[in-house]
Amino acid sequence: MLFSLFWSFFKIGFFTFGGGLAMLPFIQDEFINKKRWIKEDEMNEMVALSQSFPGVIAVNISILTGHKLAGLRGAIAAAVGTILPALLSIVLILVCLQGFQENIYVQYTFMGIKAASAALILDTVIRLAKKTVKTQFAWSLAILALLIVMLNFSAAWAVLFGAVAGIVMKLFVVKPKTKKQ
Repeated sequence: MLFSLFWSFFKIGFFTFGGGLAMLPFIQDEFINKKRWIKEDEMNEMVALSQSFPGVIAVNISILTGHKLAGLRGAIAAAVGTILPALLSIVLILVCLQGFQENIYVQYTFMGIKAASAALILDTVIRLAKKTVKTQFAWSLAILALLIVMLNFSAAWAVLFGAVAGIVMKLFVVKPKTKKQ
């Protein structure tokens, strides 16, 4: 199990450009569809938690996934699998591309990679929104959080706003369900 966690995250990290959000479709496919180790609602909860924690979302989600599946050792194996490809890539880029940064082919290659990464991130956003943002209240919060971030406020303010709004909604608006006798 530990090697499988490490290897799965290593492959995902090695073949994904664009950071943690771009990795999410691959993580979901690997652990929900192929291995069937995690259910979709569990993955959505882990994504939400990963975005709430400080640090890189890819590492956060790998730690949560690894811990869920194999405890502390699983969390470590998954985190190392996620971090190692980026570390190796950075070293390789520094060594190999130092003299090629002005090369037009290298510049266009990275422009294409960035565009593909943006599409992967957009795909993740759409999938996550379809599965988690279901009520008018949730859509309102999502739009307000987007505006907060677009106005160059810290994403932490958007998360804090969403948490407070959710608590206020529960305390003052949502009526408690009564049991039928």
